[in-house]
Amino acid sequence: MLSILLASLAVCALRPQCAFSNDRFSADSLLGDDETPWQVTAKSLTYTDNGVVIAEGDVVIAKGQQSLHAQKAVYHTKTGIAKVAKGFRLESAGDILEGEQGVFDLENQTGKITKGRLFLTENHFYVTGDVLEKTGENTYLIKNCELTSCDGTIPDWSITGSEIRVTLEGYGTVKHAAFRVRQAPILYMPYMIFPAKTKRQSGLLPPRLGYSTLNGADMELPFFWAISDQTDATFYQRYMTERGYMQGLEFRYLLDRDSEGTYFFNVLSDQKEKDLSDPDDVKISPFRRSNDTRYWFLGKSDQSLPLGVELRLDADYVSDQDYLREFQEGLFGLTSRPDLANEFGRPVQEKRSPLRTSTLRLSRDRDNYSLQAGSSYYEQAADPDLQDETPQPLLGLNFVLPTEQVLDFPLFFNLDTNYDYVWREEGLKGHRTSVSPGLSSPLWFGPYLQFEPFFRYTYNVQWLDEGKGSTDQQYKRAYETGAGLLTELERVYDFDWWGAKRIKHRIRPLLSYTYRVTQDEDVESPWFEPIDVDGRKNRIAFSFENYLDARFENKKGGTSYRQWVTLTITQAYDIEEERRDTEPGEKRRPFEPLNATMRVQPFANIDFLGKVEWDHYDHEITLADLSLDLSINRSGGREDKFKIDYQFEKDSQKSLNASADVNLIHGFSVGASLERDLDLDENISNTFWLGYESQCWGVELGTEIDETDTTIMLRFKLLGLGEIKPF
Repeated sequence: MLSILLASLAVCALRPQCAFSNDRFSADSLLGDDETPWQVTAKSLTYTDNGVVIAEGDVVIAKGQQSLHAQKAVYHTKTGIAKVAKGFRLESAGDILEGEQGVFDLENQTGKITKGRLFLTENHFYVTGDVLEKTGENTYLIKNCELTSCDGTIPDWSITGSEIRVTLEGYGTVKHAAFRVRQAPILYMPYMIFPAKTKRQSGLLPPRLGYSTLNGADMELPFFWAISDQTDATFYQRYMTERGYMQGLEFRYLLDRDSEGTYFFNVLSDQKEKDLSDPDDVKISPFRRSNDTRYWFLGKSDQSLPLGVELRLDADYVSDQDYLREFQEGLFGLTSRPDLANEFGRPVQEKRSPLRTSTLRLSRDRDNYSLQAGSSYYEQAADPDLQDETPQPLLGLNFVLPTEQVLDFPLFFNLDTNYDYVWREEGLKGHRTSVSPGLSSPLWFGPYLQFEPFFRYTYNVQWLDEGKGSTDQQYKRAYETGAGLLTELERVYDFDWWGAKRIKHRIRPLLSYTYRVTQDEDVESPWFEPIDVDGRKNRIAFSFENYLDARFENKKGGTSYRQWVTLTITQAYDIEEERRDTEPGEKRRPFEPLNATMRVQPFANIDFLGKVEWDHYDHEITLADLSLDLSINRSGGREDKFKIDYQFEKDSQKSLNASADVNLIHGFSVGASLERDLDLDENISNTFWLGYESQCWGVELGTEIDETDTTIMLRFKLLGLGEIKPF
């Protein structure tokens, strides 16, 4: 801001470029490359013979978003000294600098302001000082300084110092620094050094304090390190009286819109031994674990590489099966870190999953082909004593030719080929490759009816390593054919509701038939094979797809579209099941469950997704997955959030997850979340919190009760200091 003030007063630094006209003049060339002229107005403008320019009465010096307001400004063209008196105010893109008076040396780019007050809009910061002085090109001195983000003459909190010296893009020093609540000093340091970057700054983040029955008293002190414009790291120093010292690291990078990554690593040398005779310890898991260096590594990357190659990396590796259940949830765990699933669009595995999956995929996609290379590792973290026979596809290649027309014939060809090297600790390992060409021929009967038959052949080869240099080779083949009969109808309706002017309803009925037969069924595969999972098929299906699209028009004539509703109903009939031999008293079930999937998004703040399957023979719902996300905008930029997710699968799971975060009056807010296993009729986790947020600070008190632990936590937030903005 001081530099802007110096530039503002430089409008008369060169006499030949100043042209007076009554009470206004402009400078066509100033400091830097911006050729926009400065405009100076005042009740009186005087130019003396000794090279002094005097502007008096409602002085305004303006250029773009910058404007200087004062009652008197004096500039000495020979010495380069400019003075602003009788109070002034400098505004620049919303930032405001005020002072009683200022003296500036335009030639040496230095200046001094007395009784200065600086307001920075972006972080809502106030900086005041008896003296604000620019002592060099990038050096500053502030005496009797106070920094706060609170409005009012007596701020709720502030940081004060008797003398601050700062070098931009370097470091600063503070003498007699104190953190104050109202006017009472809470923390004091006689001398402190801090980084003085103009963008993100390294430093301590607000601490977190808590208590849990499992971990005892719990304290976390994060430190944020702004490594560069593209990278940063946060170190989480956490101490638990019952468990010991845990170190955590969060590393982020952002190279461009298509290249970013976030990684977490936590490590703990646990003081608490696991006692398998203790029911509470067994409830976490019935397996033993080691206390020597417990850890968890988790992260995701999306990376653009040369030659159009895209990299996707998902890492998930843990020391033992208990770690996730003890430390993933809660106000200190992963749930309090950035949301990887939303950020990268790929889920993070549930904490009870018996396998932790890490994958690396490289892909190069073009209009006429797709080439992918990948590697996956499945960590069996449940039981350390279990013999690990998990197949690991450590190396995989996949090449796809998308559907292309064959010359000028009404015939289309596609090809899918892949190779894998599969390794495992115990059991057979080796190589596999498959080739799967396909043909289709879409035919139109009039403008509305399309008939498309297809044929596909799959040839699969495996080379098995049986140990001691012995190998075995085996083959599997499958033939698949079928056809689809479909049409698409649509109609547009005039509409005037919820801001929509028109609405289009599209329906797409589809009747399909698939016949698939596998050969070499007596050949057993030692690892997962798609050719085995798909198996034999003789199936006919009918689906009815519905789409409801809305068109919006604004006052300027612009248009936008939103898909309000999608609904798909599918019914399939298994001919293979109808022909299957049955035991006495056994009944065939050729009708597959009726499947219905719906998504409703009438507004940006409402998202409903539902999937239901109905069994015709047992006359019951066998699968249901329903979720609703709702947000309500409130005044002051606040937002209420509600979420509910119900999952049901017959003979497998029945659970309910729900959460709500509601803003009350006078800055108070409440929230709760519930994770319940309806089959066991017990809560897996309950979380409750009460928060208060004033204009410049906030506090949150929360508690979480899960299967094995109860945690209480207190968290403070200071506006402008307790939040880290994304890149």
